[in-house]
Amino acid sequence: MERFSLKRNVYKWQMKYTQHQKCILSLFLIKVNNHTHHFLILISLFYLSSCSSRKDYQFQDSDEAVNAYSDLLYQIRLLDRVSTTHIIDLVHKWQTLNDSVFICIVRDSIDNKNYHSKTDYKIINDSIILELERLIDSNPRNFNDYYHILNKLSGSELPEEMKGLVASAHQFFHSMDSVSIRRVDKRETILFYENMLDSALSRNIRSKQDILHFLKSEDIAFRLFLGHLSSWGDMPLDHIKVKTQAQVRNIFELTTRNQEIMSKSEIVILMTMRNNRRLLQNANVCVTDVHKLDFNDSNQATAYLWMLLQPWLSIDGFSYTLLSQEERESLEKLAIEMPQTFSKLESGHFPIDLNMLPSLLMKAYIDNL
Repeated sequence: MERFSLKRNVYKWQMKYTQHQKCILSLFLIKVNNHTHHFLILISLFYLSSCSSRKDYQFQDSDEAVNAYSDLLYQIRLLDRVSTTHIIDLVHKWQTLNDSVFICIVRDSIDNKNYHSKTDYKIINDSIILELERLIDSNPRNFNDYYHILNKLSGSELPEEMKGLVASAHQFFHSMDSVSIRRVDKRETILFYENMLDSALSRNIRSKQDILHFLKSEDIAFRLFLGHLSSWGDMPLDHIKVKTQAQVRNIFELTTRNQEIMSKSEIVILMTMRNNRRLLQNANVCVTDVHKLDFNDSNQATAYLWMLLQPWLSIDGFSYTLLSQEERESLEKLAIEMPQTFSKLESGHFPIDLNMLPSLLMKAYIDNL
């Protein structure tokens, strides 16, 4: 069974698509929402690794640990067709056992007593992943299945030092929902968006309030932008994309300063939540548009396909832990609506069979645990 990095291939597909399509709208949304993705992953892994380890198994030595790991592989190989709930249970068991086996091997490596166990452990671990991928392929999967993978397998317990920051950030973004916006025409929307970005870039960032003010102003501009989502067509939006990327880069560069305006943790949390919020806002507008409009233009249908898929391609385990309860419900609702929405975008193009995508996402998620 061939294994590959789904995100790397999707990135290539996105680049190929945006080079051959005239619709700048899709390029704008894809590029902006993924601008900080890899940076966030690198930092977030540090925090996830600080969570409490699962140590439910006690082994006398590495041989006993590897034998237990081998037994689990044997049990999984006996299975044929399984539900997503069963796969989630198996992954929990695998991860719990894996932690204990790995700890035992590391402990014995101090005395160099387990030179063969390390190799056996790696082989068995890779085989377990392959078997789990086989079981995912044993039944058709949908986006609701993938949502449950995210919901049940994403780390639910954040480190203590992050809980206060997360609660404060949730309150900050929730306050934006009470800000009503007055719909304006497309020209005024672009003007407002550009002036907001120009103002933010000209002022530079001197305090935490500058960052929060930018995020509030950007949220209004983005919501105004989404109010005209179906009508942007081929209008060039590179100027907004470039300026947004510059401001996001300025915010992350604060983490390299000697005198911190905000902690690295708070910046990562705020910007991840910003990304989550934009992805879901955009996808929800797409669903509404799809049920109201006719998509005879294949370019427009393709752009909407990509925008609907962005939450699933961009929200990983760490991002999911930072979703509010309302956002999790919104993502679950989106998962249920995906099949009907896809059926209305049949004229659009995607590089793989959309029916295969949930299974691929499930395998990519498990492969990166």
